[in-house]
Amino acid sequence: MTHTDKNGFTLIELVLSLAIASLLLGFGLPSFSDMLDKNKIRAQSLQLISTLSLARQTAVNERKTVTVCPTQNNRHCEKNWSKGYMAFIDENRNRQRDQDDRVLIVSNVTNPDISLRWRAFGHKSSLQWYDTGITNHQNGSFEYCYQKNPRYARALIITKSGRVRVSKDKDGDGIHENARGQNLSC
Repeated sequence: MTHTDKNGFTLIELVLSLAIASLLLGFGLPSFSDMLDKNKIRAQSLQLISTLSLARQTAVNERKTVTVCPTQNNRHCEKNWSKGYMAFIDENRNRQRDQDDRVLIVSNVTNPDISLRWRAFGHKSSLQWYDTGITNHQNGSFEYCYQKNPRYARALIITKSGRVRVSKDKDGDGIHENARGQNLSC
């Protein structure tokens, strides 16, 4: 019996290998794409959670009022949370960054497919923490919408006591609910 060494594939082996690879990619790519989309929202949410946690912790540790507000130019508070936001020690509690207010962190939202809005009691466009760790009579939700797939909408729910929690899909329908138990919608 002689041993023959094959250095290549036959045409049938090559076609069969390509067919199997195509099937595997066909099943794997959509779930990989979903995973990437979910991670984009998760990354943005974690970034905001970090900012909110830093704001609250700084307010308590330094015994100062800290404001978090939307900003596009990293200097002035504005209305559109989807461009970015900053946290700063608000010495005079006017909800505007003044020259002597120390900026703690600035975060930019870089994905144009993700929008962020703040829905709150009192309809304030910013959020403040007192030195006790509670908010300035504010509770509400930051809601993230992902334009490519609205089912990935997420919310960060802020209580008056200053705690932050992440929305969940409590009824198992694949859509997270807001603080009132209603499906998030974009």
